[in-house]
Amino acid sequence: MADLTGCKSTRMFRLLVAFLLFGSSFAIAQNTFCPSPVTQHIITSKHLQEKRSIWVSLPFGYNDSRTYRTVYVLDAEWRFDLVRQILFDQGANQLIEPLIVVGIPHVDWEFKRGQDLTFSQSRIEYDGDTVDSTWYNNQNSGLGIYFYNFLQTELIPLIDEKYSTNSKRSLVGHSYGGYFAAYLLTLENPFDALYIFDPSFWYSDGEVTKRLSQTKVTKPTKVYLSYQKDPDFHCKKIRKWVKAANKQKALDLEVRTYKKLSHNALYLPSILWSFGIYP
Repeated sequence: MADLTGCKSTRMFRLLVAFLLFGSSFAIAQNTFCPSPVTQHIITSKHLQEKRSIWVSLPFGYNDSRTYRTVYVLDAEWRFDLVRQILFDQGANQLIEPLIVVGIPHVDWEFKRGQDLTFSQSRIEYDGDTVDSTWYNNQNSGLGIYFYNFLQTELIPLIDEKYSTNSKRSLVGHSYGGYFAAYLLTLENPFDALYIFDPSFWYSDGEVTKRLSQTKVTKPTKVYLSYQKDPDFHCKKIRKWVKAANKQKALDLEVRTYKKLSHNALYLPSILWSFGIYP
């Protein structure tokens, strides 16, 4: 276990709190202060047959005398810092509940990310064009069940052991990560809230929608779904999933469409909207 920031939170922390609370005019100079340090854990995964790095950020005033909801963030190498700082700030200001944020980075973006987050090898692209086996194969896709088992039996138990968590867990996924999060509804799902942003429901010609239509979801789950309109094939696949999800009584679904934002640009407003920070 390692502190990734090297920030100190002893005397400097008390000084900063005094400064914020009492409006003191003195300046604190020549010191580094980080109210939201990140701790790294290394897991030797039997399911993935490799070592995986996990990042954890605790809420302001974290105390073992109470328990906390945990928010797991996929694509952590891009998204973790953004999400954790927003949730830390809003929790510290008592605008949302304090949250433990867990970042899950990928070992390799080009190949391992696709392996981790997909459950098959697609023969269709996001715009509806057909592709051959050189696009999606064993080297870059289709091993999501192993990543799921890693989350279910290795990562979540580790976090629950080391931190004061409760049974409330959220998963934030974008693009492939959104597809992965939605796929969990058709498995034994460890999360009671899913944040699904512009998901790749086009993958394998909408397989996640077909699975949902053939599954009766029994676990009550809150789902926040955001998406944008381009390309049309991608957009239609998402709308078809929404129709299937609305038939599931256990799902409490909220949907937000961003007509003027791109696939990546909608991530930030989606976080703000879905966590109730900004409408």
